[in-house]
Amino acid sequence: MDKLVGFIRTASYLIFLGALIWAYASMAADVTYRFDGDGSALEIIDKNTFFFASVGIFLITNIICVFFISTLKKIKTTEDGQGIRNRSLKLDVITWVKGFASILNIMFTTFVFFLGFMNMNELKMNILSFYIYVGPILLIFWFFYLVKIVSAKRN
Repeated sequence: MDKLVGFIRTASYLIFLGALIWAYASMAADVTYRFDGDGSALEIIDKNTFFFASVGIFLITNIICVFFISTLKKIKTTEDGQGIRNRSLKLDVITWVKGFASILNIMFTTFVFFLGFMNMNELKMNILSFYIYVGPILLIFWFFYLVKIVSAKRN
């Protein structure tokens, strides 16, 4: 499971960067990120600000996750330890955090794609509406998986 989650995490980095570069290249000088009910622009920012804010949020989120993983790896464990000092629980939680970072990256990617399509005036809601719900659904399943990890009987 750890190798699969690691692969998905690495792929999510690349997909996010690809989505961000695509969105940046396809957007006009101003990016609309908030619309009213009729589709008129309410909030507009410069596309450079959007690009660097997206990169900043992405980096900060992933740095926090990597820091948390490295902190977890420093905890000394044994096979019969209690709580997070149990080796199998610690490894499962590390895998969970890696997956959590992947899901956040997937959510950021869908957000960037959505804004890119919104600003191209080629929005097809029947196609994109499914992808808007992917991130929250994955988060809900991932938190249920955390409950399963924590509640599992350990040595």
